[in-house]
Amino acid sequence: MGGGGMTRCQKSIWLFAMFLLTGILAAAQVEHQEHHPPQNTARYIEILEDPSRDAWQQPQRVVSALGLKPGERVADLGSGPGYFTLRFARAVGPTGKVYAIDISREMLDYLEKQAKAKGLTNIQTILAEPHNPRLPPESVDLIFICDTLHHIPDRPSYFPLLMRALRPGGRLVNIDFYKRPLPVGPPVEMKIPKPEMIREAEAAGFRLEREYDFLKYQYFLVFRR
Repeated sequence: MGGGGMTRCQKSIWLFAMFLLTGILAAAQVEHQEHHPPQNTARYIEILEDPSRDAWQQPQRVVSALGLKPGERVADLGSGPGYFTLRFARAVGPTGKVYAIDISREMLDYLEKQAKAKGLTNIQTILAEPHNPRLPPESVDLIFICDTLHHIPDRPSYFPLLMRALRPGGRLVNIDFYKRPLPVGPPVEMKIPKPEMIREAEAAGFRLEREYDFLKYQYFLVFRR
């Protein structure tokens, strides 16, 4: 055999290896797209703000169930473009405060523009880190988390940070998708079973106080510090 050339057998093996590699890379790309928000922030905002979401998310009923009072301080963790944030701001009034927390600066910029356009001055944005919400100790009466905790990689370490941020007697509210095939939400393998979510929160010292069942695709848990 001459130096540098490939036999027919070697060429066949090389082509087959390239075929496998291409398939693996394509599958990985599809999996990434399915498991993570679109990189196009404008498109992701459209998805989160789609009016059709109201039918299954029932935002007004959720806010009503929380029974927020004027002057309370609320943290909207994973606020995105402000789907719930703006509603909370109205509920707690000008004497209250809403902290909109997200790891996307673009989302928070959009939210700030929306708040200004609607004349809401009681919203403060916080650019968080994936492992740290960056909330000061005992700074809020309620932490609200909707469809976000399944993105947190180390929840057992994250829950104590939430406990520290709550004032004595404060509430932690978590809404997330049931772990089964649904027409909305992330892939099943990303979803957190409700019993697991409760165990993790209780391990950090939270006490499950109430559960609502009016949401079609999500569990709605209220914990107390």
